[in-house]
Amino acid sequence: MQVSSSSDRKLALCVVELSRNGWLVVLLKFNRVKLMKQQKARRNRGVILTLNGWEKFRDAKAQAEFNENGGDSFSLEELSYRTELSLHTISRILGREEPVDKSSLQFAFAAFRLQLCKGDYTRPNPPEDLVARHANPQYDWSEAPDVSMFFGRSEELLQLRQWILEERCRLVGLIGIGGIGKSTLAVKLGLQIQSEFEVVVWRSLVNAPPVEEQITNILQFLLSALRKEMVIPESFDGKLSKLMECLQANRCLLILDNVETILAGGQAGQYRPGYEGYGQLLKRVGEVPHKSCVLLTSREKLKELIPLEGDRTGVKVKSLPLKGLNTTEGQDLFEQKGQFTGTEREWQVLIEYYGGNPLALKIVAVGTQELFNGKIAPVLEYIEQGTLIFDDIQDLLERQFQRLSAIEEEVMNWLAINREPVSLAELACDVTTSSAKRFVPSAIKSLLRRSLIEKSDEDFFLQPVVMEYTTQRLVEQVCYELVGETSVSLSLFQTHALIKATAKDYIRETQKQLIVKPLLEQLLIELGNQQKLIILLQNVLEQQRHQTAILTGYTGGNVLNLLAYLEVNLQRYDFSNLTIRQADLQRVNLAGVNFQNTTFDQSVFAATLKNIYSLALSPDGKLLATGDMDGQIHLWQMADRKNLLIFKGHEGWVWTVAFSPDGQTLASGGHDGLIKLWNIQTGDCLKTLDKHTGIVWSVSFSPDGQTLASGSQDTLICGIA
Repeated sequence: MQVSSSSDRKLALCVVELSRNGWLVVLLKFNRVKLMKQQKARRNRGVILTLNGWEKFRDAKAQAEFNENGGDSFSLEELSYRTELSLHTISRILGREEPVDKSSLQFAFAAFRLQLCKGDYTRPNPPEDLVARHANPQYDWSEAPDVSMFFGRSEELLQLRQWILEERCRLVGLIGIGGIGKSTLAVKLGLQIQSEFEVVVWRSLVNAPPVEEQITNILQFLLSALRKEMVIPESFDGKLSKLMECLQANRCLLILDNVETILAGGQAGQYRPGYEGYGQLLKRVGEVPHKSCVLLTSREKLKELIPLEGDRTGVKVKSLPLKGLNTTEGQDLFEQKGQFTGTEREWQVLIEYYGGNPLALKIVAVGTQELFNGKIAPVLEYIEQGTLIFDDIQDLLERQFQRLSAIEEEVMNWLAINREPVSLAELACDVTTSSAKRFVPSAIKSLLRRSLIEKSDEDFFLQPVVMEYTTQRLVEQVCYELVGETSVSLSLFQTHALIKATAKDYIRETQKQLIVKPLLEQLLIELGNQQKLIILLQNVLEQQRHQTAILTGYTGGNVLNLLAYLEVNLQRYDFSNLTIRQADLQRVNLAGVNFQNTTFDQSVFAATLKNIYSLALSPDGKLLATGDMDGQIHLWQMADRKNLLIFKGHEGWVWTVAFSPDGQTLASGGHDGLIKLWNIQTGDCLKTLDKHTGIVWSVSFSPDGQTLASGSQDTLICGIA
């Protein structure tokens, strides 16, 4: 046996003095120690990309993906083929956690026509597991979650590392809906960057500890770890000042998890009574210069972050809205729960439906194994029916809803009813009362901070799983209002349209399928038969007839839509002296219905049209003009098919219509040989031209709108300035 160091030599001498069995045991230990040393030496010889190197590689890869792959990301297999490196090596390079040899980085860079420079790579910090860090007196992870099973988030980790290590941010917020993975990401990040700090402290606020108690607890560990005198002031201001002294004098990382538990319901980011001190703490941390970082996780963005944060470099307060996992990452998470079968498309639909939420996906994975033997297709069948089959996700979302203000709930309900992205203006139109309309913008801001709604350009929408839960919750609450105790007011039934008659056809049909149909099914179960349900709806009308709220609410329209869906004969029904909003009456026989003094608002009727001989679409695509055999021109609003105006002036068929380039004037030509110009705002006839002696077959404006050309049966083409 050869030895190469004094320590190894001493160990070898000990072996000689042992019995044969003991000698074998020690020899095995000796070889194991030697092997570990060799492995550690090999690891230490490896390198990883620096932040600058990673950004350089990422930008070149993105450009290649745009030029060669239609903007789609290269798969690991494609990167492996391109770089001539193994899949494992590619993963290590992209992850920036495990070291690789320098030549591998050179191959990877060369594949994208880059040259590896000295500043592009560095030696990694020695890897240590969570148990070892718990034992380190400088690092207090207390009850931090285990992150041995961690998926994806490479971009988020990179962004957070840059903010904290490169830009030296003082306060960083991780914001996202429950279950999205904020806590595990915070732990993973902390483990990666821990060696950059003198002290790391993890504290969970899940049990909402009082702020003074929490600061005292943190100070006790900080002062002990920094070997400072254990003197903690009595007053809150004194404790806060002492904590700031530690953060200013030393490089510390303080992680506060589950911050949403100290926040109140109502307006997002507001503290529960007695917890305002946390706001003072975070405000001080964000505003006062120091060399440390406080990282917090929350379902809601705190008000202290908003005025201090920004995207530009140099800002010391940042927040990262955390989105869901992508399809590949979500599938990896699933497969930790067992074997699953599904096509690539099925996986994509499933992951996107649950918004890539890791907690939701774990719950679904377990349920899929238990109920469907790991098959994805049956789960998608339930999803297509709008059915939530895993109660744990409902519990998760219900806890979120319990924190909402009344106007926030109303906005959530309207987003579920609309079922597609809508603008702030559209949401404000849906809300019935002027007092509530004023608070819609603040409610939208609050819901964005709570991570319950999404934004695309200028429109807002719900993730599919949140939409279906909100829809189901709305149906249950409306049912309770209608069949509950007499003291229950018809709040939701009055303030929300179960069907939006002015919506697109497919949206309206979806509303009937996922809102009206389930509601009527529940009502029939509660009441026993359809006749009792009809009597209930009639009573609702009578009770509401003399209430002023009905004049602006949706009760009348909702009752009419429910009766129409049930195919009830409405003859002799009394809807007089009511406002009917959002009633879909396109296939309803209204003969014999009493609509005396009834006001219809945003309702759609069946239109009986004469033969249409001409039509034209406005330049902006919002209006449609049609000319018929009775000499009438109808102006329609494309969004809701509403008949805005009827122009009357021709005798006989209207053979041609055309909009001016600015969309403000409509020209028409008829069987009577006349050309007419109409104001589309008022319906007034601006001018009548009799240039032809025969039928006018066509009219058309010049691109600048200054000239109108016409063609006629009299074989003449006229130009009119």
